[in-house]
Amino acid sequence: MLGQRTEQAQGRRKTYLNIKNGAVVKRTATGEESYTYVEGKLEAISQKERNFRNEVVVYWYIDLRDEDSGELYSIGFPYGSNTFKSVILALASPMGLTAVNNGSVVRIEPYTRNGYDKIVVWGEGVKLDWVVKTLPPVYERMIGGRKVKDDSERMNYICSLVSQIQNATPTPAR
Repeated sequence: MLGQRTEQAQGRRKTYLNIKNGAVVKRTATGEESYTYVEGKLEAISQKERNFRNEVVVYWYIDLRDEDSGELYSIGFPYGSNTFKSVILALASPMGLTAVNNGSVVRIEPYTRNGYDKIVVWGEGVKLDWVVKTLPPVYERMIGGRKVKDDSERMNYICSLVSQIQNATPTPAR
């Protein structure tokens, strides 16, 4: 369910969302609607390639199913997004994996601190801590005479956590 908005979404379609300015954002025909949180049972975490300004970029999608309305919310995150990493680090914690495995409602609640989007994740009514506090380092590599940040070890670790979460996710009823 999306938090604190007077109109209730109807139907069983997929609603695409993103995180922006400390809020869950849904695009509409007339602009954008902002919400304080999104919650539902975790159904899937997936990657998809998108075309953005004539360039192919990879996005993560976290799908949450609202138990009451049946609505499927799909939250999109750029591949290296720190907010995505925060969600995954919380869901991969022992309490997070238990919540996912039990098919409990997961709440993703963004906020802003010092101009940056942050995320709090709740599972089984409890704020989830991260599974680890320190991630693998980001290295600087020289490529063609330029310093380039290499976060491949960090993203490999995040991908391994995504696999753990996917393995804990019950198969959705269709």
